[in-house]
Amino acid sequence: MIRPPLAYYCYPTVDQYAIASCEGKLFVGGYLNDAYVRWTVQATTTTFTPANQYDYMFGRAQSFCYYSSNVRKNKISYPKKHFQGKTNSKGQHEIKITYHGIEQEPRPIIVHTLATITDLNYQTQGTKANFLIHPCTYYVGFLLVKNYGKKDEPVQTKVIVTDIDGNLIDNILVRCEVIGYGSEKKEDQNGLTIFEEIKDEQTLTIVSSNKGAVNIDYTPKLDGRYNITYSVKDEQGRLAMSYYENFYVSGGYKKEIQHDKENSFIPTDAITIIPNAKKYQPDDLCELLILAPFSPANGLLIIDCDGQVSEPIRFQIESGKNSTTIEFKISKDWIPNVTVHAELAGSIPREIEVIDSTHRPATAIGSVSLKVSTDIYKLNVLINTKETNKMYTPSSIIHIDVNVTQYLDNASVNNAEVCLIVVDEAILSLTGHKLESPLSEFYPNRSENIRHHQSRERCLLSNAQDIEQLKKKIQERLTLDDSEGGGGGGGGGGGDDRSHHKFMTTAVRSNFNPLACWTPSSITDSSGRVSIEVKLPDSLTRYRVWALATNDKQYGFGEMSFTVQLPIMIRPSLPRFLNYGDTAHFSVILQNQTDQSLLLHAGLRATNAKLLTSQTNQQVVGYSIVIQPSKRAALRFPVTTIHSGIARFQFVVSTTKNKTCASFDDAIELSLPIFTPATSEAFATYGDICDEQAVLQPIKIPNNVLAQFGEVSITTSSTALASLTDAIISLYTYPYECTEQLSSRLLGIQSLWDVLQAFHCKELPDISILKTKLESDINILKGRQYPNGGFGYWSNRNDSHADPYMGVHVAHCLVVLVNKKVFDVDENMLNNALKYLENIESEINKLPYSEHWSESTRFSLMSYALYVRAKHLETVADEASQLFQRSGFDKLSLEAIGWLLVALSNGTIS
Repeated sequence: MIRPPLAYYCYPTVDQYAIASCEGKLFVGGYLNDAYVRWTVQATTTTFTPANQYDYMFGRAQSFCYYSSNVRKNKISYPKKHFQGKTNSKGQHEIKITYHGIEQEPRPIIVHTLATITDLNYQTQGTKANFLIHPCTYYVGFLLVKNYGKKDEPVQTKVIVTDIDGNLIDNILVRCEVIGYGSEKKEDQNGLTIFEEIKDEQTLTIVSSNKGAVNIDYTPKLDGRYNITYSVKDEQGRLAMSYYENFYVSGGYKKEIQHDKENSFIPTDAITIIPNAKKYQPDDLCELLILAPFSPANGLLIIDCDGQVSEPIRFQIESGKNSTTIEFKISKDWIPNVTVHAELAGSIPREIEVIDSTHRPATAIGSVSLKVSTDIYKLNVLINTKETNKMYTPSSIIHIDVNVTQYLDNASVNNAEVCLIVVDEAILSLTGHKLESPLSEFYPNRSENIRHHQSRERCLLSNAQDIEQLKKKIQERLTLDDSEGGGGGGGGGGGDDRSHHKFMTTAVRSNFNPLACWTPSSITDSSGRVSIEVKLPDSLTRYRVWALATNDKQYGFGEMSFTVQLPIMIRPSLPRFLNYGDTAHFSVILQNQTDQSLLLHAGLRATNAKLLTSQTNQQVVGYSIVIQPSKRAALRFPVTTIHSGIARFQFVVSTTKNKTCASFDDAIELSLPIFTPATSEAFATYGDICDEQAVLQPIKIPNNVLAQFGEVSITTSSTALASLTDAIISLYTYPYECTEQLSSRLLGIQSLWDVLQAFHCKELPDISILKTKLESDINILKGRQYPNGGFGYWSNRNDSHADPYMGVHVAHCLVVLVNKKVFDVDENMLNNALKYLENIESEINKLPYSEHWSESTRFSLMSYALYVRAKHLETVADEASQLFQRSGFDKLSLEAIGWLLVALSNGTIS
């Protein structure tokens, strides 16, 4: 596999260059030397955060309560460039990238490089690497103690200076420039009140420390927004800067809200909510800054945790102010996040002033999501192997130890359940699949469950004269427009012989299972440790080890990797299949992992395939080849097929035994299918043999058939069983087992039970095995029954509800099985199911979501229930008649009418 390293560079002056290199390596070890490389290079401006300093902000940042598109607009993308070449003996290739200086604003530049390497067997692998060009040797980062400030109160920020590796740098001058934008109330020359924009500019300097962050404090003199800039220079005078835009200081500065003066209804304004922290721990004190678009106002704060609403918190915005703060404690029940909603009600002057007019009503709403840390539910998972080395051979046995501790205090976790997975990284690389901590699955982010609906948006905001004009417009519109109606509906559903010859004593590798280990459940001991023995497959590759750990409420994840390899290795490249008559050239790469030249003897043995050589029907061939240290060579074998079926190939390589050199070998066995080039054809005929003892049926062999393989298969049947065979087999082997599908399988197979007993189908198992499987299906259904007699799709969980359609359908299945007397049905299970059907309407009404169902859906389910009860020989004609009187034909589907007819037929009602 190709894995170019990720490197960072810092360039002191303009017109210097960077060396970008790629490296071709194999999962099993060794290099891709003398391979063709094609490069694609493109550069764009980007952002950068030094390692281990992720709590600080670097580059351009902005408050989430103000959005500016300048950051995206200022991004620069440079033209793409293309290069090509060959890798050296270490599988490496380098290109020179010239650097022409930074833009006006000092920002890091990321160089995207794509290297595509073609191996000797013409297999191509592409990989990407990103190189960063830094504008300066140092970076300046800052951390806001609070997300907002207050006028005339000190605002504290923590500042650090680091190198590109994240190490703190001492004695570097940091310059901080603070610019605030506010408004001042004045009178113009006519005596009218106006607001004039003013600025608050401050410049501060401090010296950095390698012991930790240094505080910079400034006191804002205005209410409104502030822009803060931090800058440092390195020894060559190169500049690095970080910015924070729109830091809010609570007070009166805000843009005046503009409303449409012709708006006839009361508009709803927006509230901005700023939390004092980005993330909280349970029991932390949260402080929210509420920015109001008008004052005075009365407000209501509601905390929404997955639909559970807290006691509302009332607050007020005083006259002349536009903000307030609210404090409350963070609960651990809010993990991983909680949504806070705020509403305001007040009054403001009208957009169109009328003599003696009162202020109009004003409303505003807003919400913010608060993140709550999951650390109290996190486990540390450490994976190690008992063996000291991290290199292993195929089919060896290794022991993997998993240690589970608490994340907060590293205490050992007893009786934790551990799931261990060992998988081939070559397979993972095909899709880029990664396993991550299950915390995000068990504690997913909650969405908002509260939606704001305001009737004030439909309140007219006009005087009496305007209302009369609007009334006339509405009446005119109604005379031109036709009202439209609609209906709704509902529904439901569920969901050879094998050659064992060995070349000398070489072990043949044939088990290439990419999943080396799957241990779904192991329990840790009192020290928080569990040891698992793993027998490795025969693959030469690198394995990824994943461990997932859990106890009652906590979860953890850990990973590691190790390599399986041999001193000399075979890597065949075979097609996935061949057709009869095909010819293929198999490419086999031999790799020398040692530090000495080796004379290798390589051979191939084929079954159901032959080599295209001067000899006819040759199935064994061998070569000798010298491979230099850490080099590779490719051998090609031309092969053609013999028969359709399975072709097997054994590849072997070994060194010559002598006293001066150790003996190495490797062997591998692979198989691939050989398909027929033509499809089979089927014909059918029928007739009656009642009056004759024999029937003569002529059969003509088709033209142009291949004599090497094929057959004529004749099947006769004295019943319609032949046409039903495929359907029965499909039912029996159907892999999905939700409640509806299990019931449908039981209904389908029992309807043909007599036929199956009389005419056995060779594709199906014996009747006894079939009966055992179906009885197992009945037991699964029994485990999904709710106490009220209904059934769920997959289970009878307490936090869910029985589905009416599932309940009726399973009851239908049970009634038919009882009437057929084929299987034993639990009497309590049947009685409870029938009781559920008697109360089907009330059970539907109990469902929290049934209020959205149409009457047609309800009547269909009730008709189906009456039909099933009638099949159980209950007298339900009166109930069916009453249901029909309620529904009529219009609200019944065609099948519902059929169900009611059956229900009516067992009574005296015509």
